[in-house]
Amino acid sequence: MVTPPARKVMVVADPAPHSAAALQYALSHALLEQDELILLHVENTSSWKNTLTTFLKRPTIASAANAMTPNNFSGPDWGSTDINFLDQMKYASEIAQPKIPVRIEKIDPDGKDKATVILSKSKDLGIDLIIIGQKRSLSSAILG
Repeated sequence: MVTPPARKVMVVADPAPHSAAALQYALSHALLEQDELILLHVENTSSWKNTLTTFLKRPTIASAANAMTPNNFSGPDWGSTDINFLDQMKYASEIAQPKIPVRIEKIDPDGKDKATVILSKSKDLGIDLIIIGQKRSLSSAILG
C-alpha cells in the first residue's frame, strides 16, 4: 500500500465556537497520520475594538480579591487570552491525534485584511489545505 505524501493543514484559530468547529472537522475528517497541523491566529493588536474589549474584560480590584479567596483558589477569571485558547486547541489536537505534529503560528495583520494575511502566510508555509470556521446564525444553519 502506498502512503500518501505528508500535507500541511492549516486551521484558522480564534477564541470562537466556529473556530473550534473547524478544528474538530480537521481532526475528524481532513488530517491523515503523516500530516502536520498548523493553528494560525491572526492577531488583532492594532484594532480599537480589541483595545476596548480588553479594557472592559479586566477585573476590578474587588472582583480579583474576591476570586482569590480560599473557597475559590483557582484565581480570577481574566478572560480568555490568545495563549490560553491556542494552547487549549493544541492540547485538544494532540489528544485527538497524538501522531500528528501541531504547531502554532501567530501573525499581526499590519493593516492588511485578514483574508490577505491568511493567504500570504499559507503561501509562505507551503500549506496544502486551509480550514476556516464559518460564523452561522441559527436560521442559516437550518436553512443552509
